[in-house]
Amino acid sequence: MTDTPSAPDGEPSRTSPAPCLDHEVDTLNLMWLLGARELARSDAEKALLVYGLDRELLDILRHASLAMLRELAASGVLLFRPRFRLRWLQERLRTTGLSALGPGLQVILLSAEEVARP
Repeated sequence: MTDTPSAPDGEPSRTSPAPCLDHEVDTLNLMWLLGARELARSDAEKALLVYGLDRELLDILRHASLAMLRELAASGVLLFRPRFRLRWLQERLRTTGLSALGPGLQVILLSAEEVARP
């Protein structure tokens, strides 16, 4: 019979979620970097708007190799932040729920894209 280590409160100890979360952050970073790179290559103006990139970063990403993106993604920190106020997101989640959030964000981005076009 194997003893299960217990936490001070008597509960069985759980394994740390950190390795799993680190992997998820790395994956999220890589997906963001790949999306930004592809959009920078295909539509620079839209990449500036959608990803919030400046022109210098846009140019660097446009020419970045997959190896470079993987190295950046594994930095251990989230490489991006929401481009909207968190209060707006909280209000949206309270009033509409997750199912309506995605289309709402798409409408905002499409509207911004129309404004950005000459």
